[in-house]
Amino acid sequence: MSDKIFVGLGNPGQKYEHTRHNFGFEVLDKIANSVNLNFKDTGREKVCVFNFNSQSKIYLFKPLTFMNDSGAPLSSFMHYYKISAENIFVFYDDFAIELGQYKIKMSGSSGGHNGIKSIIAHLNTQDFWRMKLGI
Repeated sequence: MSDKIFVGLGNPGQKYEHTRHNFGFEVLDKIANSVNLNFKDTGREKVCVFNFNSQSKIYLFKPLTFMNDSGAPLSSFMHYYKISAENIFVFYDDFAIELGQYKIKMSGSSGGHNGIKSIIAHLNTQDFWRMKLGI
């Protein structure tokens, strides 16, 4: 089994805390809290990791760049840990989906979402998982 990266999209800083655009960050916070993990701040991202089973890890990854440049730190991280794009799961807000609803899909365009545009540009592929969360 391969390692995975769960990416939560949001914007850094207290100004953006608990806003709809930081929904991706909040999802990862809930996951980390449920398994008693704390994020480590590296300056460019916040990361925590847990062993999913004896053969793989799941990295929880929150880029600390603004959402429009989320792809740069993610690209560096995935290349450093040699994780392929199809093992990346991006959680982000989507105002076109009803509050409390979600859509999961593999691949596709950015749908106009700037964070996804950045990830596609930096990874040079559209082939990664998306978890769109209705806001």
